Amino acid sequence: MTQPAPLPAPVVDAAVGWLVHLWSGEATTASRTQWQRWRDADPLHEQAWRHVEATDARWRVQAPGLAPALVDVRGRVQRRRVLGGMASLAVAGLAVHLGHEHLAAQGWLAELRTAKGEQRRLQLPDGTELLLNTATALDVDFSSTLRRLRLHAGELLVRTAADTLPLDRPFVVDTPAGRAQALGTRFTVRHDRDGPQAHATRVEVFEGAVDLQATGGTALHMHAGQTARLRTGDSAAEALPPAPAPAWVEGLLIASDMRLDAFIAELRRYRPGLLQVAPEVAGMRLSGVFPLADTDRILLALVQALPVRVQVPVKYWVRIGPVG
Repeated sequence: MTQPAPLPAPVVDAAVGWLVHLWSGEATTASRTQWQRWRDADPLHEQAWRHVEATDARWRVQAPGLAPALVDVRGRVQRRRVLGGMASLAVAGLAVHLGHEHLAAQGWLAELRTAKGEQRRLQLPDGTELLLNTATALDVDFSSTLRRLRLHAGELLVRTAADTLPLDRPFVVDTPAGRAQALGTRFTVRHDRDGPQAHATRVEVFEGAVDLQATGGTALHMHAGQTARLRTGDSAAEALPPAPAPAWVEGLLIASDMRLDAFIAELRRYRPGLLQVAPEVAGMRLSGVFPLADTDRILLALVQALPVRVQVPVKYWVRIGPVG
């Protein structure tokens, strides 16, 4: 039986955001109209909503006090807790529809996950240090012959350590596009499932060396200061211009004469909900250094730097358009 196509992560995020808004007690007639328009705008929106709503209904029967407990006495939603909990509910509902193996391949059931806007540091049993960036899904698979990370989506910074076993097992990061094998190094790996770089892996090497190899293809030997990209189905990696040290490691988003639509595409990785930019302002150029820990502040800075208007019809839905 053919499995249904996976729902894009931003669509699921948006559906969860709408459910959180409806739970919050702050929904108005106008926001409910906007919610219905969102559902009607795309069949995928309606599909995601039905699964999230079905999961919500099952949990309300099993735990009727759950929803009120997620909203404090002042009516303000505890955003991170609610989104994290409801994302788990959404995954549970989608599992019924898509099946366990399909969700595992998409990273929904990954061993390690970060939410949008979250970063996480950890140390592996061999002493290797990881920094997981926003919306990252990762599995750790250490065996007697291989130290393996499986990156389903998102981005991580790796600082490898010498193997703690005398076997000297290779250290690799596998993505749907191929494999990066570390040769005593510090490097980043990013894999995108959605957007203009769909199903693409990007590797940047800052210390040591990395062999980047397509599945069944040839390897590109990378040294410190080099960057390369590998798309799903490619037979070889593509060398890219050198990149500076990643700003996200310092909690920053840096734009240098960047198109507004490209800037917003990057900001979407860190902000829950739906973030839209109108075609009339998409080509505006932007430069600056922005703190990722406060995306509201970033949106305020856009209004101050560019002739744009930021509207928030409901929580977790932001529209950026021309002034007036």
